[in-house]
Amino acid sequence: MSKTGDRRALRCPRCDKGVEVSKLTKSTLCSGCHRTMRTEDETVSDYQARAEYYNEACVEVAKKGVIISEVRVRSLVVKGEVKGPIRAREGVTIHKTGKVYGNLAAQALSVEEGAVLVGRVEVGPGRPTGGPPPVIPVAIVPAASSASRPTVAINAKAAAGAQ
Repeated sequence: MSKTGDRRALRCPRCDKGVEVSKLTKSTLCSGCHRTMRTEDETVSDYQARAEYYNEACVEVAKKGVIISEVRVRSLVVKGEVKGPIRAREGVTIHKTGKVYGNLAAQALSVEEGAVLVGRVEVGPGRPTGGPPPVIPVAIVPAASSASRPTVAINAKAAAGAQ
């Protein structure tokens, strides 16, 4: 049996109920909505069309990966393509090869130059659970080397201070 220190707290991406599981758990049954909840990091490297894509972990969409679905995850890294609404508990990073077509709600958003983002964006504290949309400051972050391209960064803390 696992020790108390070997546990982690999660929230169901469907019903938002808190669940405590072992750190080794790959999936579990939510006691709130009684649906299976995936809890391990995942990389999508092919085409996936589903009614829903829910995972309470970090999901990376590789360069050749495509998700056509409603996406609810802890955090998302997009190098490929996502078509559908996205709700992330933490952050979303869209790399220069990434394409997102759909509304996006997250705590933080990072979009590299050259990325495609089409849809309504809600970023900041309280996201993605609701409340009025925040005023979002956008800043161009200079790259460490002159050979790199600048990155647009939207930070939840900066958005909270702007309200």
